[in-house]
Amino acid sequence: MSPSPRALYAVAIGFGLAGLALRLAPPVHPNAVAAATPATPARAAVLRALRADPQPYAAIVSGNIFSPSRAAPTARFTPNRPNGAPAPEKPKPKPAGPVIRLFGITRGLNGAVALIDADPKIPGAEIYHVGDRVAGATISSITDSTVVLARPSGPLTLHLPLAVRKKRP
Repeated sequence: MSPSPRALYAVAIGFGLAGLALRLAPPVHPNAVAAATPATPARAAVLRALRADPQPYAAIVSGNIFSPSRAAPTARFTPNRPNGAPAPEKPKPKPAGPVIRLFGITRGLNGAVALIDADPKIPGAEIYHVGDRVAGATISSITDSTVVLARPSGPLTLHLPLAVRKKRP
């Protein structure tokens, strides 16, 4: 069921009148919009500070943010830290044992094979089968994208990097 031509003309006239009203309406002044927005306590504090002493903000207002000579600030501003003090760095956890990296997985006549770099004494990666020992753990399973190592502390699953994974047809 399509609308009648009379209804379409009525809608078009309505849109035309609305557009004309918006075109002829007086523009809204930005200060009127700012005054109409509810002031939060933080915004009110900034406005009071700006009205009291605008000098600290003059460099910000007059600065060219697109200038090629502009340099990044030495300390990142964070509102809850005084004077842009740097955040305390969290120590990164160190791995408990040797770093084990999975490079690839393939299937052959003898079953699945994993290419793993686990021994820092041997350069490059080595080929491992299910049941082989890697860095004190035993390989319990090899799937198309993971290798599971059985350790006394619990299983460790090695995942292929996303760029290496291939979709099966």
